[in-house]
Amino acid sequence: MNTILVFIVLNMLINIYFIFVIFLDRKKKMAASYWKSSQFEQWLFDRQELMSVRLRDIASWPLNNNSSPITEDEYSKILIFYSNIIQYIGEQYKVRQQVIATAIVYLKRFYARYPLKSIDPWLLCPTCLFLAAKVEEFSTLNHQRVCNAAATIYKKYAHLLGKLFLIIN
Repeated sequence: MNTILVFIVLNMLINIYFIFVIFLDRKKKMAASYWKSSQFEQWLFDRQELMSVRLRDIASWPLNNNSSPITEDEYSKILIFYSNIIQYIGEQYKVRQQVIATAIVYLKRFYARYPLKSIDPWLLCPTCLFLAAKVEEFSTLNHQRVCNAAATIYKKYAHLLGKLFLIIN
């Protein structure tokens, strides 16, 4: 149990650093206009761009011998599942809904830019919630409590882990 918590804490710290580098690049100066900002240039997607990125991500997944290819609907369900994980952790610690919504946006934006296999969603969910709490100026979440909540949810959904692992990997 302790090794799992240490692993989760280390991965959360790595993920937080990675997300800070992606979302909060301090080297660029703030644009005078939204239309010239990095937010508009890098993080505003239309439906066609999202679909092409998702289809490219799905096409890159190797097929197992006895499994059928994943569909766009299943891909959306996977993202909804992990959004619900963030919701569950947030509700468990009575986090404001705005923080939970921000964390879900971070999760979806991250996977809109990067493949689902790039970072394990089980580690990214608590990381997004932790980062959203800081950004929304909510009282800082204790990383140990967030890790315990993630471990609890990990146990609760252990029966799904094998299926999701086969789908994602």
